[in-house]
Amino acid sequence: MARSLASIKALRLEKGLPIDPALDPNQTGIVGDEFTPLTTSLGDVAAKRTAANPAFAGVVAEYFERAGLKPGDAVAIGGSGSFPAFVLASLCAARALDLRPVLIYSVGSSMYGANIPGFTFVDMLARLRSDSLLPYTIAAVAPGGKRDTGRGVLFDEEGTTLVDEARRSGLPVIEGPTLADRIRRRLQIYDAAAAGRPVRCFVNVGGATANYGDTEASLEVPNGLVLKLPSLPSSPARGLLFEFAARGVPVVHLLFVKGLARDNGLPFDPVPFPPLSGLDLPSARLPAT
Repeated sequence: MARSLASIKALRLEKGLPIDPALDPNQTGIVGDEFTPLTTSLGDVAAKRTAANPAFAGVVAEYFERAGLKPGDAVAIGGSGSFPAFVLASLCAARALDLRPVLIYSVGSSMYGANIPGFTFVDMLARLRSDSLLPYTIAAVAPGGKRDTGRGVLFDEEGTTLVDEARRSGLPVIEGPTLADRIRRRLQIYDAAAAGRPVRCFVNVGGATANYGDTEASLEVPNGLVLKLPSLPSSPARGLLFEFAARGVPVVHLLFVKGLARDNGLPFDPVPFPPLSGLDLPSARLPAT
């Protein structure tokens, strides 16, 4: 993940997008701007900085091991632009453990996420592939925003900016008349990508409605690895997190950064990041090459 962040930083600078040292003092390049045409909601810059700690790749790898995943297992990842660093951590953990991640990415982002047009996680992952750091592609993209429609952007009353950015990617775009339809479409994509084998884990990154759900039960989901949810709402808009939990699939929930850092012995908003060699992360075994 540390090497990937260096690649992402280089891409950002090549695109002429300066890194604000006040917002990103660790110079990761993955912390976005405050308000942009892709910003859908408020966000805490300290949380976005904390999520960029490369140690989180080790945290997610440990969650995967505790969930019983084995090499070759399919992992569905529902990634939001709000926390591109957690999407990256999930892919790096999958790479280290030889899993098969299937990523569907929602473009919408809260403040300081991947909210710069032309520099979303779509662009970041393409660079990581070209640099031979991660071999993965994105299965599909969605606009995100209010109920996954592309609406709700702070400075876009027409609700077209997120849709346009999703289409710019050239990837399949999730569409459907209702949120429930878009959730079902995602399930179809994940199941198809698993090629007849069951999805063994679902990773929710951020609060994209199609992943996190649109019910009060979403607020009760614990941080980190969840083997059994406290409750399963019956609403068709309950989100993929609950859809996979209903199948008995373990869920990794990456949203409340301060709690995730605390629960895993990581500092909140450190400058600089602590050396990886000094962390007690039993599964932080990223390969040297």
